[in-house]
Amino acid sequence: MQFWSILGAGFFICAVQAAVSSNGTAEAKLAQIRKLLKPQLSENATIVSPNSKEWVEVTHRAAAPRVHPGYLAVVDVAVEDDVVNTIKVANQIGVPFLAVTGTHGWTDDISKIQDGIQIRMRGLNHIGLGPNNDTAYAGGGVIQYEVVQALYPYGKQAVHGLCECVSILGPLLGGGHSVLQGAHGFAADNLVSAKVALHDGSVVTASATENQDLFWGLRGAGHNLGIVLEFEIKAFDIHADPWTFMTFVYEADKIEEYFEAWNQLEDTIADPGLVILNGYYRNLPEINAEKPVLVMELIYQGYDTAAPQYIEAYRAIGPIHETTVTDIYWNKLFDITNFGRNDRVCVPSQNWAGYVNSVVRWDPASMRESYEIFADLVAIETYNTSTFIFESYGRKGVRDFPDNFNAVPPEERNKHNMLAAFLFWSGDDETELAVAREFGERLQIASRNGEIAHSYVNYAIGGEELPQVYGRDVDRLEKLQMIKTKFDPYNKFGFYASLASA
Repeated sequence: MQFWSILGAGFFICAVQAAVSSNGTAEAKLAQIRKLLKPQLSENATIVSPNSKEWVEVTHRAAAPRVHPGYLAVVDVAVEDDVVNTIKVANQIGVPFLAVTGTHGWTDDISKIQDGIQIRMRGLNHIGLGPNNDTAYAGGGVIQYEVVQALYPYGKQAVHGLCECVSILGPLLGGGHSVLQGAHGFAADNLVSAKVALHDGSVVTASATENQDLFWGLRGAGHNLGIVLEFEIKAFDIHADPWTFMTFVYEADKIEEYFEAWNQLEDTIADPGLVILNGYYRNLPEINAEKPVLVMELIYQGYDTAAPQYIEAYRAIGPIHETTVTDIYWNKLFDITNFGRNDRVCVPSQNWAGYVNSVVRWDPASMRESYEIFADLVAIETYNTSTFIFESYGRKGVRDFPDNFNAVPPEERNKHNMLAAFLFWSGDDETELAVAREFGERLQIASRNGEIAHSYVNYAIGGEELPQVYGRDVDRLEKLQMIKTKFDPYNKFGFYASLASA
C-alpha cells in the first residue's frame, strides 16, 4: 500500500532528542557518525559536514540566526531506510537528531538541539495519485509547490498550508490551516494513513484501522511522535471557477470600522464559502511614508460565495487604494497572493518571530491598542519590515468535524480568527533580540482582548504552556501525554512544543 507523506519544516518539524555524551570532541563524534552510518546509507545519500561547501545550503533556515540548531552533520537522505538507519546510529552513539524539510518553523524549541544530526528529508519527494484518484501519496520531503504542480494536471488538489516553500506534512502535524478549509477542514482532517519511523527506528503504519491512537495524535500533535516517511491524504477535484485576489488599503483611522465590519459579516453569514480574509498592519511607504497602514486582502474562488457582501462592506469603509487580480488558477494562486517561493514568507535567514493569538471575535479597542504598539515598533529602522497580521481561512469546514476527531484542539476549530505579530530583523545582536521579544509579548497581550490564551501550535514562539497550544480539556491532554509516553517514551521527538514539557 502506498502512502502520501511529507515531513515538515517549518511550521512543522519532527525531532529526536538524546543526551550528547560529555566525552569526545565534535570531530570525534563526526568520525563516529561517518564510520557507523556511511556503510548503511543508500548509494545516493550523503553525509555533509560543517566544513563542506554544501553546508550552508543544507542548514540555512527561516528565522535564523534567532533559531540556531547545532549540528555535527547533515544526512541528506535518498530512501526511507536512510532515515531509519540514521535514527539507529544516532541512538547508538548518543546524539540527538532533527528531521527537516522546508526549514520554516520558528519556535525557540528548535534551538535546543545541539551537537546533533539533521536528517534532511528532501530526497523523499515523490508524489502521485492513489489508484482511485481520490487520494494522493508522496514522500516525506515534498514541499507544497511540488504537490500543487504535480496534482494540477490531473485536476486534483489537496488540503495543505499556505506557503509554497513549506512541506505539506509540517503544517498538517499541527493542524494545517488552508485556503480550502472552509470546504474540507484542516489538512490534518484529511490524512488517510501514514508510515512513521519511531524513536528507536522501528516503522509502523498509522490509520483508522492500525495504531489508531498514534493516528489520532499525529493529526494535531504529530511533531511529538515520529518521523513520517510516507503518507496518504484525500485528493479533491479542482473547481472550474478561478480565484480572485482583491486588496484594500486604509489609513489607520479606519481600524474600528474595519473590525466592526468583520464581526458583523460573520454574525450575518454562517458560511461564506471559500472566502479568505488576510489583513495586516504594515509599513507601505509608497502609500503612507509616515506610519503603517491597514490592509485587507480578500482571496476567494468562483462566484458561489459571499464575496460580494465582503467587497461591498470593505469598499464602504473608504479605502485609499484598491487592486483586483482575476482569473487566477490553482497552480498560480500562491505565487500571485504573495505566498510564493520567491516572496517574503519564503526568504531564509531572517529573524522571523511570531507572537500569536486565536480569538472568536475582534475587539476594535484591542486592535487599536495593538496598532499603536506596532507603529512604535516599525518606527525603529531595525524592525520596519515587520507585519501584524489578522486572518481567517474559513470556519464551516473545520467545524464539520467533531471536537474529538483528532488531536487538533477544539479551540483551533472554534477560535478561527488568528492574529500574529510577525517581527523581522537582521543579525544576531542580543539587544535587538531582547527589544523584539519585548514588543512581541506586548502585542500578543494587547491583542488578546481578554480571551483565554490560545495559540496555533504551528505559529507558537516556544515556551507556551501545553494547554495554550494543545487545548485546555484535561482529558485530552492526558490522552495526548499517554500517546507520547507510548510512542516516544524518552522524548526524543522533543524539539517542537514537546508534550513531555512540565
